[in-house]
Amino acid sequence: MTTLFERQNDRPAPSRNDRAGATVRSALWAAHGDALGWISELTDEAGLRRRTGGAPLRVPVPWTRRIGGRFGVKVPLPAGTYSDDSQLRLATGRAIRPDGFDVEAFAKVELPIWRSYALGGGRATTAAARNLARRRVTWNANSYKGWLNAGGNGAAMRIQPHVWAAAHPEEPNSFLLDVVRDAVCTHSHPGGILGAVLHGLALARALATGRIPDRDDLLDAVECAGSVPGVAAEDTTGVAIWRMVFEQEAGSLEEAWSHEVREARQTVGTAWDAGNGAAGAERYEAIVTELGLRDPKRRGSGVLTAVAAAALLWCEEEPAEALRIAVNCLGTDTDTIATMAGAILGVVVDRDPPGTVLDENLFRSEASRLARIALGERPDGPRYPDLDHWSAPEAAADVLAEDEAGSHFVLGIGHVEAEGKPAFRGDGAFAWQWHRTLGGQSLLLKRRGRLPRHQPPDEPARPATPHREPARQPDRPASAGLVRAGQESAVTRRTSAAITPVNGGEDPHSRPPDLQRAIAWVSSKPECDTTLGRALRAMVQRGSPAQIGGFVASLIALIRPDTGERPGSSQHQETSPGFTSEEEVVFREVRRMVSGYTGRGGRISLPRATPENLEVIGRALEIVQARLGAPAGAALPNGAILRDLAQNLDAVRSSIGIIAAGEADREEERAAGPIP
Repeated sequence: MTTLFERQNDRPAPSRNDRAGATVRSALWAAHGDALGWISELTDEAGLRRRTGGAPLRVPVPWTRRIGGRFGVKVPLPAGTYSDDSQLRLATGRAIRPDGFDVEAFAKVELPIWRSYALGGGRATTAAARNLARRRVTWNANSYKGWLNAGGNGAAMRIQPHVWAAAHPEEPNSFLLDVVRDAVCTHSHPGGILGAVLHGLALARALATGRIPDRDDLLDAVECAGSVPGVAAEDTTGVAIWRMVFEQEAGSLEEAWSHEVREARQTVGTAWDAGNGAAGAERYEAIVTELGLRDPKRRGSGVLTAVAAAALLWCEEEPAEALRIAVNCLGTDTDTIATMAGAILGVVVDRDPPGTVLDENLFRSEASRLARIALGERPDGPRYPDLDHWSAPEAAADVLAEDEAGSHFVLGIGHVEAEGKPAFRGDGAFAWQWHRTLGGQSLLLKRRGRLPRHQPPDEPARPATPHREPARQPDRPASAGLVRAGQESAVTRRTSAAITPVNGGEDPHSRPPDLQRAIAWVSSKPECDTTLGRALRAMVQRGSPAQIGGFVASLIALIRPDTGERPGSSQHQETSPGFTSEEEVVFREVRRMVSGYTGRGGRISLPRATPENLEVIGRALEIVQARLGAPAGAALPNGAILRDLAQNLDAVRSSIGIIAAGEADREEERAAGPIP
């Protein structure tokens, strides 16, 4: 029997003219796999018959499911209703602009609001989204309870838009950093991040070549994934902070990542050899058995799901039948395997999936927008609230409100149209009701029995994205392949797009400072004394001692004079001498320790209060003071800035006094254990 993998092996890559078509089909097949697989997720044969009315599961059908847990309600779901997999994929896509991935908007708007309409959300993603609703929690220090154990497929299932929007999918460096940024918002276990990276690389290979990735392609992806710790270190104001937080709690990222890469390499080989000589459902069943995909401890693994999604397409000739095999393999993560396989499958087939997909026009339009970004165009995108003024509701039921005219609106999204009557819980306190956004997405929103009445913010319609000159892309060879571990990996960075204000009226000087945004701002203009001085003044006036300490330590790492070229610049720093080797060691230790750790209550603290750490921090302060005490006219490293720092050394010292309190927070969270 000729498999789809063998039949598509010589298919040419999508041309520039067909890039939009391939992207749209990828999005539709992914949504189809999700809608089909959600029906059979976490049920047995009897349960599946109840859901389908006894009919075989071949296309999406209307069905009924309890929403909201044990105390929720049973809600009829129209044919083609999709789960959290596609919901979060749409959310990721909305946060991608012509200027890049707006990780702040994704983490602080999309994820917290998603909780109110989530269908089948995983525990790790739900816990992460809940924590991100807290004002002071940042996307790269989202240390919710159980965060280090989040190695599931919740990140892998949503990252396809980064590949769809990549101008050069054959070059992992054009999208890999954004995949990692996206993943660490919710998943910090290396297995969860690696699963997202492997799936992104497999999808990119299919988009670049027009064929299903084979074993060698997946092994190339595993080797390429070995460079991720280096990518994290290069993203100094983003993923590098996550890495420091991770290593403070879990030890070396390099060691943990290398272990996962070795396991992934073995997994690919196991999947390829399983059921050798068989085809169709028989071969897929052998893969499921060998990988242990029915084991509750393994079936949601990010790496195993990424490999299984690609391996499924080695088994069956007919595209639609391949997804049917996956969704009828009960006891596995049916919807996520099918949706990830569907994303790859859609790139290499020339037709749409069978049956109905809810909100099909929305999937088409969003995929087309991302394809236009990949082709260098600047299509309009959604408008988000100004994050300096925005706070997501901590309770999911408070996302939906009504204005004075009785019209419904979702905070952070805008006005929505109610469809049908709400389904109330027994006590009448909460209900679930279908709504449709102005963009065309169907949301089954959790709401209070009696909606709160607010003055709505300005409608987040879809204005033109502010024009910016696109970042210069590096020269590319005619045929570039995946970057293997150890090869040069210069990541093409894309800055976050500007966020247009939606609501206002609040005095920005009355708010507590956002440490991560302040660091990102000064990082964009590291040589501007005015910028650094204003940021420092705002932090000193409105920040806590811990925030001041973390900000100052970050500035020390940022503005230290370089002996060579600054990354991305051809100009040498000739006006300031380098630190001595002893001073370099001290500041390297400071950069290693300072993590921006967010503990309970959102408090940001410095590293553990060990004698060694306190000694290093004290020595760093002495170095700064000694530099400032040099004779007049001596060359100082960014002297104007260091004078500002010197005025606040007492505040930095005071921050050391609360380290013990931050350590107590960590001990309490560790004692609580992983997510149940």
